[in-house]
Amino acid sequence: MIPAGTESPMRKLSAAELGRIGTALFDAAGSPHEESEIVSDVLVRASLAGHDSHGIMRFTQYVQQIRNGEIRPGAPFEIERETRAIAIINGHQGWGPVIARKAMLLAIEKARHCSVGTVVIRGSQHIGRVGEYPIMAAAEQMIGLAFVNSYGGGAAVAPWGGIDGRLAPNPIAFAAPSGEGWPVLVDITTSVIPEGKVRVAFYQAAQLPEGCVIDAEGNPTTDPAAFYGPPLGALLPLGGPVGHKGTALSIMAELLGGALSAAGCSGQPMDTTGNGVFFQAINIADFIPVDAFIERVQQLRAWVKSSRKRPGIMEILFPGEPEYRTSRRRQEEGIPVDDGVWAEIVKTAQDLGVYVIE
Repeated sequence: MIPAGTESPMRKLSAAELGRIGTALFDAAGSPHEESEIVSDVLVRASLAGHDSHGIMRFTQYVQQIRNGEIRPGAPFEIERETRAIAIINGHQGWGPVIARKAMLLAIEKARHCSVGTVVIRGSQHIGRVGEYPIMAAAEQMIGLAFVNSYGGGAAVAPWGGIDGRLAPNPIAFAAPSGEGWPVLVDITTSVIPEGKVRVAFYQAAQLPEGCVIDAEGNPTTDPAAFYGPPLGALLPLGGPVGHKGTALSIMAELLGGALSAAGCSGQPMDTTGNGVFFQAINIADFIPVDAFIERVQQLRAWVKSSRKRPGIMEILFPGEPEYRTSRRRQEEGIPVDDGVWAEIVKTAQDLGVYVIE
C-alpha cells in the first residue's frame, strides 16, 4: 500500500535543484555519475512539462529498484542485430532512460542514411516519460515514433469489457517539428490515465475523474485507494464508451514494443520486468522539403485552432502546446512537489546519506 499524502500547500523547487537531488540519490545508490545525470534529467524534464506521474516522484522508486536488483546501473548497451535501417538492442536490465536515449540517437542516425531508422529494445527497465524520445527526432527535423509495453508485470489495465487487469498502460508517442520553438507532441497512454496519475491523486488525497478506474469487483470508482486495494482494481482503456479503440492501440503497442523486440508481452511468464520498446525516426527531408512540411504543420495548427469553442473552453490547444507552456511556467516558478513525494525523497536521502533541504 502506498503511504497516504496530505492536502497541505506544495513546495516548489527549481529544475536545477531537483536535478541535483536526483543525481545525488542515484550516485549514492551505486549508479555511474554520467548515467545518474541522464536519468535525473529525464525525470525532471517530465515534471517540468507537467507529466508529474513520470517525473521526480520516480526518484525513490528507481532507488528501490536499484536496491532490489531490478535496475542494473552501468549495464552494457548491446546491439544484438543490426542492418543499415534497423537495430535490436539488449539493455541487460540497465537504466531505461539511458538505454532509450542511446537507442533513439541510433534510430536518428539510421534515418539520416536510410530515410527511416527503426530500433527495438529488450532488457530495459522503465524508460520514463515516453514523449521524451520522439522529441529528440523532432529536434533533428525528423518525425519520431514510440510504442512501449511493460513485460513481466504491470498488467493494471482491464481490456474493453473486462474487470481484471490484463494489459499495461502501454504508452504511444509521436513528435514532429512545428516551426514554433516547440515540437508537435502526442504522448498518451492507452489507458484513460496512467497508473502514475492515480498515484499522484493518492499522494494528494484527491479524487480521480469519473471513468478512469474500477475497483476489484468492476465497479466504477473515483477513489485511488480503491484501485490499489487490496485486492487491486484496474485502469480502464482509453476511449470511455468506445474503449475497444484503446484496447486495440494497447495491443498494437504490445506487438511492436513487446513481440517484435522479443522483450515479451503481457501475461507471459518472465523472470524480470521492464519495458519493451519500438522507436522509429523518419527523415522528413527525404520525403518533402522540411520548410514545406513545417508550413503544412502551421497551416493545420491554425485551422484546428480556428474552430468555435464549446462553453467553458478558453482556447483550443495543438498537441505539444500544453507541455511547452507548463515547462515555461515551471522554469520561472519552480516545480511543485507534494508532501507525500517530498517525504519519500527526504527519507530515501537520509537512508543513503544524501543531504537535502527539508
